[in-house]
Amino acid sequence: MKRKVTAALEAWAAEQGKKPLVLFGARQTGKTTSVLEFGATRYQSVVHVDFVRQPALKAAFERSLDPKDIVQLLAALLRRSIEPEGTLLFFDEVQECDQAIASLKYFHQDAPEYDVIAAGSLLGVHVARHGSFPVGYVDMLTMHPMDFEEFCWAMGEERAFDVVRASFASRMSCPLHDRMMELYRDYLLVGGMPEVVALWAQGASLERVRRGQRDISTAYVADMTKYATAADAAKIVTTWDSLPAQLAKESGSTKFMWRYVASGAKADRYQTAVDWLVAAGIVSQCTQVSDGRSPLKSFENPASFKLYAADTGLLSCAYDATPADFGTADRATGRFRGGMAENYVMQQLVASHIQPYYWGMQSTYEVEFVVSLGGAIVPIEVKSGRRVRSTSAARFAEKYGCPIIVRVSAKDFGFDGTVFSVPLYAAALVGELA
Repeated sequence: MKRKVTAALEAWAAEQGKKPLVLFGARQTGKTTSVLEFGATRYQSVVHVDFVRQPALKAAFERSLDPKDIVQLLAALLRRSIEPEGTLLFFDEVQECDQAIASLKYFHQDAPEYDVIAAGSLLGVHVARHGSFPVGYVDMLTMHPMDFEEFCWAMGEERAFDVVRASFASRMSCPLHDRMMELYRDYLLVGGMPEVVALWAQGASLERVRRGQRDISTAYVADMTKYATAADAAKIVTTWDSLPAQLAKESGSTKFMWRYVASGAKADRYQTAVDWLVAAGIVSQCTQVSDGRSPLKSFENPASFKLYAADTGLLSCAYDATPADFGTADRATGRFRGGMAENYVMQQLVASHIQPYYWGMQSTYEVEFVVSLGGAIVPIEVKSGRRVRSTSAARFAEKYGCPIIVRVSAKDFGFDGTVFSVPLYAAALVGELA
């Protein structure tokens, strides 16, 4: 399936004097497939070293970090010739081999003739735990689940999304609004894990899709027990399991609260669990800012934050949501739909390489997301339906002199000079305002 990361890989390959590339991302987001497909079209040969499936290949890195020695041993172990010209070295699941990570520095310094990509599902956790990483000697890229535009590509709706992009640019109504809202609701159910999206694109039932999602969730929990101590693993699992409740609280607030994790849970005992989930790429963290001026990072309050699932489909699976749950306007389930919409928008922003924050003031006002776009601070409101009355973003914009408010909802495109109404299916385009 077509992925946006391919363009980033092509740009990296075209650079003169490029560094080895390290590809981060959660398990099952398509890192291996994307690199192998890119390598097959760009290079004459790809040397794929998978440290999970081929642990014996670690021996190539144990005696020396000299790239020439490593390549010589890999060639012997794999029984193949490895020439720098036209070859991509792909170190997969690299978190399983510390020496392979360390070798990236020397490939950059001593053997720049080799193009090297390293990837790993738990690489972020490994780096956070061990603190050993060749910073300054590698380029880094993070891969996310498929965003809504990529989902549309997989569904054969690329032309339809082109119409959406044109409507976004003109700020005029979209002639395909109803059709795109149906696709958006499908995306909430299916999410962006490539294997699951492929099932849906091939006509699989929702029940079959849910089985695939549960398999991925089970693999995530297995990683939690494998790559953490027993005591930490229990906290990580309970923190992960609390996410559906966190995003559908009766109060309407999606702020992360420790009491929803476990009775008596507090930051001093459970913060490491949150950090693990973020490092693994399984969740995205959005922290509060106390001020709406630039740079937002300088006003960050790390103790107050929200957590969102990196994949909306896994979240809807955790809820065991059905199509009917998203097709109703029932007020009793409004908090669930609101949390799902908020999670979705966060996912689209993060996939667009935007760092979102949120803003709240005295429990009276709250703006779901605050971002910096093209040097301007932009508040983003999120509404799951068509009822969009709210004063929080207007209060924020007035207080901090914001040039525009973005309101993401089920309504069609529109602009009144201050508020830009963006339908939910176009959230992935917000970064194009920059």
